[in-house]
Amino acid sequence: MSKGVVAAICAAFSAGMIPIFTKLMMNAGLTSAQVLFFRYMWVFIMAGGWMMIRKKSFRITRKQLCALFFFTVAGYGGATFLLASSFNFLPVGMATMLYFTYPMFVMLIMTLLFKEKPTKIKTASLLLAVFGILWLMNFDFSIVNIGSVLAVGAGLAYGVYLVGIRKSSMKNMDNMAIVFYLAGISCVLFFCQGCLTGTPDFLTIGPLELFYGLILGFITVFVLGVVAFAIKAIGPTKTSLIISFEAVVSLVMGILVFSEPYGVNTWVGSILMTLSVIFITRENTEEALVTAEK
Repeated sequence: MSKGVVAAICAAFSAGMIPIFTKLMMNAGLTSAQVLFFRYMWVFIMAGGWMMIRKKSFRITRKQLCALFFFTVAGYGGATFLLASSFNFLPVGMATMLYFTYPMFVMLIMTLLFKEKPTKIKTASLLLAVFGILWLMNFDFSIVNIGSVLAVGAGLAYGVYLVGIRKSSMKNMDNMAIVFYLAGISCVLFFCQGCLTGTPDFLTIGPLELFYGLILGFITVFVLGVVAFAIKAIGPTKTSLIISFEAVVSLVMGILVFSEPYGVNTWVGSILMTLSVIFITRENTEEALVTAEK
């Protein structure tokens, strides 16, 4: 097994653990805003340290700053907040699976707003995602609750963020610089949210929860670096296919750690959702490679 494959597997497993540590912190009594504040505080520190060690420039334009602020609120930060909030109503595994509707939303946004013609594979991926959601719900619309709305909303927000990277002034920025500024803006926003909502002792948490926040921050930065290594070693297509199993990791770990309920519908729905992500991710990656070759 090549180092690139090992790196991609490590990235998928690590990313799949983010919802688990988030839920552990929330089970300890922290709010979604508190969890995300401490997570992004550590990401901000680590990403900034990485950039200083690598002697990367922190300079950005006013246009890029505006784009970063907008896509933090409406995209990246909003997605993580909605997903974390959904854990109050849904099992971690199911919420993460619903969050993985984001490739479907990217396709819909690109089709409706940017007139990108959907291919047969993308259309099939969309149908797989829809059927996957129906299976996860066991075809019972009565179980639709605020949690499922929040999780799918998180997928929509992350889809908006991904389109923003591709279509806004952020596309010319270094990846770590994007993470640094997104984390900084998110940190400030979640701190303000916690203060405005009157969360008592917002900054007062136990050493274990602070350690969990450190782990979340480390995983976030680690995944970015490992994915970059894997892409260089085995290519973007294989890397993206392996990374798509992140949701399966969250599902399995949710069952093992939190004894979350599961059934045949859970596994069938998860398989359909994973296939949807694999198909659409593979096609998007191959399109990018063709464009680069031209």
